[in-house]
Amino acid sequence: MRLHLRGELAKLMALTTTWVMFIAPTTASAQDHVVPLAEVERAVHSKAEARTKSIEDIDRVLSLPAATKELQRVKVTQSQVHAAVSSLSDEELARLAERARDAEQEVQGGLIVGILAIIGAIVVIVIILGILFH
Repeated sequence: MRLHLRGELAKLMALTTTWVMFIAPTTASAQDHVVPLAEVERAVHSKAEARTKSIEDIDRVLSLPAATKELQRVKVTQSQVHAAVSSLSDEELARLAERARDAEQEVQGGLIVGILAIIGAIVVIVIILGILFH
């Protein structure tokens, strides 16, 4: 009986050693790489908010009289522009929104450069429309 007990004890120790050496470290290191769900949700929500703000800023700038006039001149509708803008990547959208905000500030300051910048932004959007819809 003692011999049988020693064999069972040896098996138990071997299993415990195997678990400690191989399974436990894997579990611990896997937990180090797990991102809390709340953090992932915050990141997704933040990106979505930034994208929405960029689209709203571009739409606002393109509704300025100078931009509207230029859109009519090149026969592009607001809905076409909105569709093209919505298809941009986050990075492209952020860059275009930054240009639009800069142009808006220049227009509000009375500078003709702001109007030219808006027209430049419209030309970029028209090119995007041409690529996407043709």
